[in-house]
This record gives sequence, structure tokens and C-alpha cells, in this order.
Amino acid sequence: MSQVIRVVILLFVIPTFYVSAAWKSSDSEHFRVYYEKNTIDPASILQIAEDFYAEVPRFTNRISDDTIKIYVCDTQKAFQASVHAPIQDWAVGCAFPLSRRIILQNPKQIAGAKLQLAQVLRHEIAHVLFGQYTRKAVKGIPLWFVEGIAIHFSKEWVPGRHGTLLKNVFTNSIMPLHELTEKFPDSSFGADLAYAQSQDTVRWFVEVHGNEPLWSIIDRLHTGANLNDAFKSVLGYDLTTFDLLWRESLPKRYHWASLLSSSYIFWGCLTVLFLFCYLFSWNRRRKRLYKLAQQEEVVDDFFRE
Repeated sequence: MSQVIRVVILLFVIPTFYVSAAWKSSDSEHFRVYYEKNTIDPASILQIAEDFYAEVPRFTNRISDDTIKIYVCDTQKAFQASVHAPIQDWAVGCAFPLSRRIILQNPKQIAGAKLQLAQVLRHEIAHVLFGQYTRKAVKGIPLWFVEGIAIHFSKEWVPGRHGTLLKNVFTNSIMPLHELTEKFPDSSFGADLAYAQSQDTVRWFVEVHGNEPLWSIIDRLHTGANLNDAFKSVLGYDLTTFDLLWRESLPKRYHWASLLSSSYIFWGCLTVLFLFCYLFSWNRRRKRLYKLAQQEEVVDDFFRE
């Protein structure tokens, strides 16, 4: 299974993050980055953060402009200790929306996980902005919707998720959305599927209904409505029906032909086809040379005594 970027959101306020005297800080208009000396370039983090902040004015124009704090831990051990909450070993980022705080691992320390800093940072900022905007209802919003929203607005792209959904559609092992309300599976495989499903639910919603109905639901969450009532108000049906309709759509959208839409599978098939053509050509040439060799061994009647 290909490595994917995975993030965890925690919606409750935790004790204030401890920053030692060894930490430095750097500020922009809306963000402050805390980091240890000589570990990261804070300017690049602040640039990514401000660029994304400007992309979502429908959130940022309606919430407080208080500073969002980003802490970059140099090691996984420091990251785990700083979160002060249960978190899986594969997590590389964590957002605390109600306290406007983000904690990241130093991307230089987890190169093996193929971390893309911009992608993770945008995802976590999306959590903070969405959480701030829907703070009246945020603790009751299902986790699959929270993650799907963060992926949607951050424009996160993880190619392996397509294959994850494709495989689980064919094995009939898609998880009902009500199982992803409060937490995701602890295993890496289960979390992969949970994030893939979260991404696809919101993507399918937008494909079928459009962006404005999605914003209408978010606006109702902003007023304190729960997600089930928001769906019924905007779409005319509840989350149970949405789950059913979404799962019914999966076999139509994830079928064998869609294998070619995966770049990894496409190039893999192309490689196999190339090898097949090469072997076929090589075998054909070998037979031709063998036939010519046999013909050369035959003595023409003209030279016979």
C-alpha cells in the first residue's frame, strides 16, 4: 500500500501548549509559527498559511482574525508529547480548532512518509477555520464530514485513496458512515479507508448538488444546527439516506474501467504491455533467424554431385 498523508483532528481544548525558551517564533498577519532554532524555515510555512487563508474568504471574513498558532515539533517524540492526547504513530499533524492551534511534525524528520508540508498545513488550517465558523455545533459534527470538509477546501490530493476505495468497493467492505462519527479505525489500513471515504462523500455531494448547497449546510452548522437537521433542511433527506445514496453510487463510479484513471496502475499496465510487445517481437525474430539458419544448412540441388 502506498504511503498517504494522514492527519488527526481533536476538537476539544487542551491545556496550553508549552513553549520552552529554546523555541523561536515568527509572525505574519494571521499566523505565528513556533519552532526550534535551525530546524525549519518559518517564512515558507507562513507563506503557505497566508496563501491558503486568502483562498477561503467565506470562512475568514466571518470569524475572528485572532492569530492562529502553528507549532513545529522537531521529532515524533516531541510531537506525541505536545499533543497531550491519544494519537496514532502515523499522524503528522493535529488541529485544535477551538483554541486556534496547530501542531506539526518537522517535515525534515519524516521524509520517509513523503510528507508534503503544504498539503498537511492547508488541511490543518481548514480544520481550524471550519471549527471556528461552526463552533456552536462543532463538537457534534460527525468526523467523516469534518475530515471531508478539510480535504475538500484544502484541495488535498492523495492518489492512493482512489485505489483504496476501488478495492473496498469490489470487496464490499465500505464502512457505513455512522461508524465514522466519533473516531476512525486505529489501524493504518482502516484509517486509509476512512479518509478515502470522507473525501469521497463530500466530493460526491458537490458533484451531485453543487457547492452552494454545501455552503448552505455549513451556514446552518454556523447557527448551531446539527448536521442531520442541516441535511434535511437543505436536501430534504437525512444522513441515513445520504449514506445509502452515496454507497449506492460507488459501484457506478468505481468500476474496472476506472483502474486506468490511476496513474500508478496505468503506467504499470503500459510497462507490462511494452514488455509483452518486446518479448513477442524478440521471439518472432528468434524464430525467423532459426528458420534462416536451417535454410543455410540445406544444400541446393545445383551444388549436389
